[in-house]
Amino acid sequence: MRSFYHVSAAVAASLVAACGGGDGSNQTSNLVAISTVSSRPDMVSGGSTLVEVTLPAGMEKTSLKMAMNGSEVSSNLQSTEDPKKIVALLEGLRVGENSIEVISQASGTSLARISVRNSDIAGPIFAGPHQRPWICETQASGLGAPPATGPCKAQNVVEWFYKNTSGKFAPLTNLAKPYPSDMVKTTTIDGNTVDFIVRVEGGAIDETIYRIAIIDDPANPINKPWSTGGKKPGTGWNGKLFYQYVGGASPGYRSGRNDATIALQSQDSIRTTDDALNLGFAVVTGSRNVFGTGQDDVISAESTSMIKEHFIKNYGRPKFTIGLGSSGGSMQVHLIAQNYPGLLDGIIPVRTYPDQVSIVSDVVDCQVLGNYFTNNKSSLGWTVQQISKVDGYSVTADNTTTCLSGWSGFANSWHNPSNRNFDAAVSQSLRYNPATNRAGARGDYWSNNVNSFGLDPATGFARSAYDNVGIQYGLGALNSGDITVAQFLDLNEKAGGIDVDGNIKIDRSSADPIGIVNAYASGRLNAGVRLTLPMIEYRNYVDLDKNIHTRHRTFAKVDRMIKANGSRDNMVYWMVDGDPAKGPNTMRLALTTMNDWLNMLIADNSGRDYPARVIASKPAAARDACWDASSNRIDEALTLNPLARCNQLYPIHADPRIVAGAPRSGDILKCQLKPVNFSDYTVAFNSAERTRLSAIFPAGVCDWSKPGVGQQQPAGSWLVFGQTPGTWAASNP
Repeated sequence: MRSFYHVSAAVAASLVAACGGGDGSNQTSNLVAISTVSSRPDMVSGGSTLVEVTLPAGMEKTSLKMAMNGSEVSSNLQSTEDPKKIVALLEGLRVGENSIEVISQASGTSLARISVRNSDIAGPIFAGPHQRPWICETQASGLGAPPATGPCKAQNVVEWFYKNTSGKFAPLTNLAKPYPSDMVKTTTIDGNTVDFIVRVEGGAIDETIYRIAIIDDPANPINKPWSTGGKKPGTGWNGKLFYQYVGGASPGYRSGRNDATIALQSQDSIRTTDDALNLGFAVVTGSRNVFGTGQDDVISAESTSMIKEHFIKNYGRPKFTIGLGSSGGSMQVHLIAQNYPGLLDGIIPVRTYPDQVSIVSDVVDCQVLGNYFTNNKSSLGWTVQQISKVDGYSVTADNTTTCLSGWSGFANSWHNPSNRNFDAAVSQSLRYNPATNRAGARGDYWSNNVNSFGLDPATGFARSAYDNVGIQYGLGALNSGDITVAQFLDLNEKAGGIDVDGNIKIDRSSADPIGIVNAYASGRLNAGVRLTLPMIEYRNYVDLDKNIHTRHRTFAKVDRMIKANGSRDNMVYWMVDGDPAKGPNTMRLALTTMNDWLNMLIADNSGRDYPARVIASKPAAARDACWDASSNRIDEALTLNPLARCNQLYPIHADPRIVAGAPRSGDILKCQLKPVNFSDYTVAFNSAERTRLSAIFPAGVCDWSKPGVGQQQPAGSWLVFGQTPGTWAASNP
């Protein structure tokens, strides 16, 4: 398995030079090696780290001693089930660099050494400077008043709950037997039947309010599992971690609220269940793993890294970690898998979006088109059916389209710094106002990701990557005969763009050229690279319901994966009816299938490369399928063929850019231009219309056959963002 605690550097310092150097996995059997297993050695947090020492054959733990920053800490060394490995949880690290050394008890010779870099529990580590202002919502999360000054921190708390016969979780007020008579038991995925009692830990890590829920015994609870006499988790934990990511996409500037009961129920926008806990997974969620609390996937990754490190040090090393996220949560799991590989071993994206930056483009297009269609800027008799042909979405039951109505709120807010989706915790006095508070917190997507996009020196605001120059809105509708030349010309002549404050303007929007490059290089666009891990995607069909979660987004991701990796065979796709009752419990099915998949992957010792092992390890249930409204499963490979049975049940739609000729991959943020060529159209333009079209696009129209302007692969994995916005350094493990 690729786990972030397995890619940590392991250095036998005194012997590296003689053996050619490298990490611990390359050490020969006669060497002592040391590695950090709770995090990467350069990304330790909270003043402690779990290290593992690998011993050569014949060497005993008693022949070694350990020092940290020159002070002996040998009493921390603990044996493991593997006689070749010993571990030590080391506490009291100083902020900054620390040296950990393994020394021969007999000779005092240094056998192995590692340097670890420790950061404060509030971060940051790699996400760059945290947002300011920052509202610390510990009080609203049941963790006490926030600090009067400084970063958002809180004392850890533990609360206990049990599940009762009515299917609800209730506080367990008496931690000694006899337990409540209405308490139920659960049987984990490993077949262990235990009392359904859940320990929920809460606190603040990385200025994120986290919760960890795990089935435990309150009479003999988990306590310092890496210490002599400590208590490891019992049989209620299946040894695996379930990390929950939640959707939305709104401004941050706050920690977010995270009540203890949130960790008890997992949600995928289709249903809310306790399946993960029921099956024995430890469940983790953080308030900044909620995109509605701040649409920044890098801070989500950083919080994941630090919270997972805390889990390993205080509970144990999970066999693997499954990340599930719906909608804005799917953006997070995709981008964490691409940009910070090893944090998640398998992902379950639900109601998929590949990322946010590429979705912003056609969603803001919906604002541009909505302005044209709803503000009487045309007297050309547009019908809703014609509008649908232009924006790519279906006509809904209330005679509109998702582009015009479903996306209306996000379309404005993602590019509007005076975002109406600010949480009430961020007071009006703190927010940007173009007239009265130009130094206030800007709520647009670009500002929430300023560490990635950088600052425009001309405005002092975050660089924008939104661009609609050269886009021929409705091109496909024109060529198919669904709209007239007059309508096509009028639409593109009057469409306009969006200014820096989110207002409609007459001319088209031209992206900041550095912002475009940074969008790709910083990894904000999901290019499909490193998306070779096990992936089960599912969604319910809502294309006809004025719901923004339309299924065509899946095909954008698939195209990118094939382009980057030559295959998408590591991905399984499931489609169910819009009514959750008319199909399987997809969350439970995905969890159990992913569990089988990862177990088989771990057992694969074939020596093949990782992508090949992932594909070869797929269990029988891990195949593409859809379910009809009668809950019948139809096994059928994902395809764009409209005659396929699943596509007849659940037709595929599009968006404004696809209709304008863009590839389904949706990964072109700014198109290269070409001169207007009238042979590209299936309809005839008269002389006046030709002159008018050339005047609408004086610099040319999009040439979708070419890569986008500035399009490139991410600069690397595990990027560390700098103090200056728009700067980073690669730290590939």
